[in-house]
Amino acid sequence: MEKTVYVKVKENIVLSRLKRGHIHRFQVHLSDNALGVPWKLPVIIVQGKNKGKVLGITAAIHGNELNGISTIFKLINEIDPMKMSGTLILVPISNVPGYLKNQRYFSDNVDLNRIMPGKDSGASSSIYVHHFIKKIIKKFDYLLDLHTASLGRVNSLYIRADLEKPECRNLAYLQNPQIIVQKFDEEGTLRGWANDNGIAAITIEIGNPNAFQHKLIDETLLGVLNTMKFLKMIDGKVKNLVKSTTICDHSFWIYSSKGGIVDVFPAIAQKVKKGQLIAKVYDVFGEVREEIFSSHSGIVIGKNIRPNCDAGTRILHLGI
Repeated sequence: MEKTVYVKVKENIVLSRLKRGHIHRFQVHLSDNALGVPWKLPVIIVQGKNKGKVLGITAAIHGNELNGISTIFKLINEIDPMKMSGTLILVPISNVPGYLKNQRYFSDNVDLNRIMPGKDSGASSSIYVHHFIKKIIKKFDYLLDLHTASLGRVNSLYIRADLEKPECRNLAYLQNPQIIVQKFDEEGTLRGWANDNGIAAITIEIGNPNAFQHKLIDETLLGVLNTMKFLKMIDGKVKNLVKSTTICDHSFWIYSSKGGIVDVFPAIAQKVKKGQLIAKVYDVFGEVREEIFSSHSGIVIGKNIRPNCDAGTRILHLGI
């Protein structure tokens, strides 16, 4: 059995100083909270016996998106560092304040995945992500960023990746998703910053928020292990896991135009046809205010499950 080295709060981590063939657990000081004490980021580093690539896996950048946490925990139990090459850097909870508040955003109500790489001064969220990038992300060669749907919505298991970038396309095709969507790297996202700075990165959307969905977690784990085999970090045959995966050139949300009580009909990963009825919006007396039809044929990536609906609410995420 591998030895585990426990270390208290660190200001920085130097990979070359970590003993090979071990699992190392740290808390890394990113910034300070209102008590004047550090926000401590949990980091698990699996240092393989032999040198190789550095694969980073981040979860819960949105504090209520939790399936990635369990994926990381299960991965640790699958890996023997004495039989591994390279380094795994695992961040099960990237947004510590958001996780503690059970909310998507940072403590100042800012979305961390819209402000990367942050700044060393200014808003508290900006300082936090600045040190997150500087102390953790810059050490990666590759990045798998694990997310879920946001509150009030549900997702398939799908990939966001810039498929025009060969390394990102490889990473996407190594996973085990229901759907892969061509998504150019949005400014301010962790994926966008990583790809702009020589770290091949994709986003893996694992189902729904505020829960552990073990079927989707286990399917995600297969893709992560397949990635490690491809990068020659662990032994094993690289498998084609995308035989039944739907590849989408793009995707978009269909919105309501009326407010009321909404019922969205198609299931996740269901294919719909142009003109198909996908939702009805009712008033409080049960009268139909709006019928919403699909503008295109495509596949359901995600959808709204919250019945209360303002005019302009996102109803269904359609992949083409």
